[in-house]
Amino acid sequence: MKPLRQQFIDAMHLSGYTAHTVENYLRIVSCITRYYHCSPLNLTKEQIEDYLLFLQREKKYAPSTVNLSMNALKTFYRMLTPDKKVIDSLRNMKHPRHLPVVLSIGEVQRLISVIKNLKHRAIVMLLYSAGLRLSECISLRPVHIESARMKVRVEQGKGRKDRYTLLSERTLQTLREYFHSFQPKKWLFEGRNAKQYHCRSIGKIIDNAARKANINKKVSPHTLRHSFATHLLEAGVALPVIQKLLGHSSIKTTMIYLHVTEPLVEKIKSPLDQMEQEVQHG
Repeated sequence: MKPLRQQFIDAMHLSGYTAHTVENYLRIVSCITRYYHCSPLNLTKEQIEDYLLFLQREKKYAPSTVNLSMNALKTFYRMLTPDKKVIDSLRNMKHPRHLPVVLSIGEVQRLISVIKNLKHRAIVMLLYSAGLRLSECISLRPVHIESARMKVRVEQGKGRKDRYTLLSERTLQTLREYFHSFQPKKWLFEGRNAKQYHCRSIGKIIDNAARKANINKKVSPHTLRHSFATHLLEAGVALPVIQKLLGHSSIKTTMIYLHVTEPLVEKIKSPLDQMEQEVQHG
């Protein structure tokens, strides 16, 4: 019989889980196994609950992180011991929803302008101008930049879905300069030994650029994606179009940007007032 770890890996792969999710779920199940020094198959419901409380109270993990651990354990037991009832009553923690940090267009311009390294600048410009997730950006290959159609093809993004998003003229020009200088082979952005660029490296690039640009906000790669969506909404792009560009499964996820742009409501005139203006000018 296969080792328990390999059974879990195989079950997740057969269910279509991404490599990133497989890695995270394996790590989480390994952590609780080490914590109790026994097989996860022998854990009781009380032990699992106590461990999740330990993550929350002692480790001070955020609710979203505790929920990730809970989801990993639920997946493990559902796949390998469907008759075991230890997770039936577990419920995800509620956590406050925070509005995303968004940069102004001017702040984005300052952020890009202080990045002198061509590869780094190309990465940041592409993250913002296409609204990409960080994982999607580092998974791009040169063939995914479809300059003839001015599109970026995202293959197997979150939820294992393909989609197209925008390719800006300015970004394309920078990408061409970068490609000519670096000649990437497999990945569009490669690290050492032509390996896929590391997520943490890009986080450091953006953090350093934000400090150089005197941006007093907590800026991450995902901030650029939030800014992309918000700026499109402020420019009058319809919410379902933004949803499609971002690759959101539900429009409810995209609707958070309505709260970010609430100040714009003050500028909207009632259709009755617009009607009055048309009559006066008619």
